[in-house]
Amino acid sequence: MLRKIVYGMIVLIFFATPVLATAQDIMPGKWWYNPQISKELNLNQDEKESLEQSFRESRRNLIGIKSRVEREQFELDNLLEDEKMNEEAIKKQFKKLESERTKLSEERFNFIMKIRSIVGKERFQKMKMFHETARRDKSKRYMGNSRHPQSPKK
Repeated sequence: MLRKIVYGMIVLIFFATPVLATAQDIMPGKWWYNPQISKELNLNQDEKESLEQSFRESRRNLIGIKSRVEREQFELDNLLEDEKMNEEAIKKQFKKLESERTKLSEERFNFIMKIRSIVGKERFQKMKMFHETARRDKSKRYMGNSRHPQSPKK
């Protein structure tokens, strides 16, 4: 019975992966303050301020949602550790946890959509290319001998 629940959790994680992958297409942090990126994207001060305001709002929301995810995970763990397993309660708690995880993904995606609305299609695509290039460069630095990754060049 417990295996079915664990397998169900794994399946849901795979379904959530596409949303998470989309969120990973965006550079982390306050990239709009990076002079090189800001110049390449031709961001004006109003756009930077709008991005900053959206970031703060989204960050506040994410903090609250992450807290709820952690609390629901804690409750699920407690139910799974009980001596006598209550399958109905476990399933109900699991649904609560997944609901909060969905809200977390939605908030991340909403921030991406807000970025897209601020910078427009063309600059959004350009920004994604910057991120992909940076990610590829980072992975190249650490390729080779997996026991002894290369240090980033300074």
